Amino acid sequence: MALSFSVFLPSYSAADTVYGVTNNAVNDGLTWSPVDILPDFSSPNVSLQVNGVTYYYVMTKDPTSDATVYVRNEDAINGGYVFEEVDDWSGLPGNSILKNFRFDGIPGEQWGEGSINVEGDGTVSDASVIYLYKMDVNETDIICTNPLISPECPGFLDAVYKYVSTIEYMETDDEFYEYWLAIQEEREVEVEKEPIEIVEEEEDGELEKRLRVDPIVGGLVDPRRQEDMLRKLNPEPLFEPYYQIEYQELIDYPDKHIMQDTVLPDNNRALRQLASEAKHYSMVRSQYDREQLTGE
Repeated sequence: MALSFSVFLPSYSAADTVYGVTNNAVNDGLTWSPVDILPDFSSPNVSLQVNGVTYYYVMTKDPTSDATVYVRNEDAINGGYVFEEVDDWSGLPGNSILKNFRFDGIPGEQWGEGSINVEGDGTVSDASVIYLYKMDVNETDIICTNPLISPECPGFLDAVYKYVSTIEYMETDDEFYEYWLAIQEEREVEVEKEPIEIVEEEEDGELEKRLRVDPIVGGLVDPRRQEDMLRKLNPEPLFEPYYQIEYQELIDYPDKHIMQDTVLPDNNRALRQLASEAKHYSMVRSQYDREQLTGE
């Protein structure tokens, strides 16, 4: 995305003469500084001249009293006043007053502190002081009002780096593309220089052992203790005493209980139960057969 320079530049073009009018210089109280409301003319290639003053105020007083109002601007270079107007209200009733002054341009550096002072019995309110000015700006100053405008401007490289370093992707037709590309290449070199940690592969047996017993990787099993417990739970059978014993003679044990042959009687209760179940089955079956034949 190309940077739009219109947001950095004044509304005038190269080598233009700009005429303008300030806002009201009088805010709180009856003193002010023209520097606060005039355009910035601190650059060595900008010149500003004040070529007019317009002021307005309301005077409140008794018609029989004497009062004088002084509207002034100090001369910041030569001393005294670069502008002074005196309004004598003696013997006059209170009223509002508006005055306009036009003159050849007076350099802006001469315009010092401004004020409205009242001598006598009267009060000034609703005061307003406006300056008319002319400002000449040459092309050289326009170039360097923003360091990004030209490589000849002081701080150009720093401003370009700050601008392009925040952009992830830039079109090739952008005027700062070469600077952006150089920064990307520099970043790639820095990434390649970063050390890469090489992790050696361990054999399965060694890794398993570490996982079991190495406290660094959370091993919680003691192999020797585990083997001892397994031996206790599953001891080896000792068959030797069995096949080493010799029996001298066989012992014959006679039968103690002998059952005599006899005839067991039938279980009449069971027979009756079977007969009842057979009769019930026959009744159910005959009912089913009848429904199949008659459809009822």
